[in-house]
Formats: sequence, structure tokens, C-alpha cells
Amino acid sequence: MRTLVQTLIATTAAAAIGLTMVASAQNFEEAPGAATLEASLQSDETMFNARVNQPVDDDLLEAGQLVAMGGAENGGSGMACITCHGAQGEGDGSGAFPRLTGQPAWYMYKQLVDYASGDRPNRVMTGIAQRLTEYEMEAVSAYYSVLEAPHAPVLGQIDGELLQWGAQLGAAGSAEAGIPACVNCHGPNGTGLAPSVPYLAGQYARYMEYQLQLWKEGIRDNDPLNVMSAIAQKMTREDMRAVSEYYARVRAERVQDDRPDIVIAE
Repeated sequence: MRTLVQTLIATTAAAAIGLTMVASAQNFEEAPGAATLEASLQSDETMFNARVNQPVDDDLLEAGQLVAMGGAENGGSGMACITCHGAQGEGDGSGAFPRLTGQPAWYMYKQLVDYASGDRPNRVMTGIAQRLTEYEMEAVSAYYSVLEAPHAPVLGQIDGELLQWGAQLGAAGSAEAGIPACVNCHGPNGTGLAPSVPYLAGQYARYMEYQLQLWKEGIRDNDPLNVMSAIAQKMTREDMRAVSEYYARVRAERVQDDRPDIVIAE
């Protein structure tokens, strides 16, 4: 029987071979216009989330949109981010294509740098990242960081007790297993801490479980101070599934006093 990692590596490879088939399933017309991108810069919170090495302005965001559409200097149709990640960065639930919408720009930029260097090996992303210039990496990262997209419905059922265990791991960790709480680094309700820590809330469960398994097996090893590698080593497959399924269902919504409120998706 295949492991989850073997299955998802095969999925990723198949996606690369059948790229044009995936592209036909995406609605490219959903990409936001220049006015929408420029309007997003009016928010201080968004500007901080979009912070990279280059100043964040409409020129950088428009350059990022061009890269996302396959317009990189060394690009082409096979380099279009929207083919796999969608016009709004919504990704899909396969485990191979994560949600990029609203992730911290510097975090995404670092992942592209790590893909290019081989520090985060991936049969699809390594080749793509190696063909991007430094400016293009920063631009496309800033672009996806300011986008908004609705969350897809959470697929599949999970036992209530397992979901509760995932919530406990997220909020308090496991003293017995030596697993620290996810909120220590990923922020309240797993909403991320820009510029360097990604959100977990609303990310796809299969993707998060897959990444935890990659860290556990030493395939992925690009986290600062080996924090995630050390944590994953202490987690069982049940732990990984529980916390991934929990965070896939978390939605941070604004209430009247502008504080994030926690909502669990059905």
C-alpha cells in the first residue's frame, strides 16, 4: 500500500504531465484587475502582509500578476501559477496545490528561493522557481499575498473526537508527546504571523498533512532552526491528520470590534 507521501508525489508528477488538462478546469477570468490590486494597498495590514525586499506598490503587484499568468521573462504557459493555484490563489484540495491567497509575501518568496536552491525539493516547483528572476519571485509573492478568495467547502467527514484532538494540539499541544501548541508560532487560531509564518486556518487538510509527513521523513527541511522537522518527528499519523483536519475547518472572521473571531466550517 502506498504511503500518503508516495501518493501525493505521484499526484504532483501527474499534474505536471497533464498541465494543460488542469488548466482547462481553471477560470482565468476571475483574476482581479489593476484597480483591485491598487485598492488593496490602502490597508496597513495588507501592506505588512505583502512586505518583501522590494517596496510594495501597484507596479510590483502588476508584475506579480503577469508572472502568475505565465508572463515571466523565462516563462510560458507551463510557468503560469494560475494553472495549478487558480486565478485567485485558491488552489485545490488534492494536497499538491495549496491555497496561496493571503499568505505572507515574504514567506512565499522564501519558499520560491528554497525550491530554486533545492532546499525544498519538488518535481514541479523546483524547475519553475529556477526560471524566475529575484524580482519576479518577490512580485508574484506580493501579488498572491493581497488577493482574497472564498474558501472551498471542506471535503470528507472526520470523527468528532479526532477533530477535538486536533483543536487541542493547535491550542495547547501535547505535553506527553512533547508537541508544542501550533498557536505559539502560527498565531491565534492559526491565522499566521507575517512576514515569515504562514497561516494554517483554511489551508487544505491533505496539503498540511502531506507537509508534516515530508518534514517527518526529512524530505522537506527548510524551516528556520528545524522547528517543524523536530515537531513532526514527535507526531503520529493520527496527530497529523487531526490537526490538519481541524485547521482546514477554521475560519477567522471579523466581528464588530475588529478582533478575529473563530468559526468552524461545516
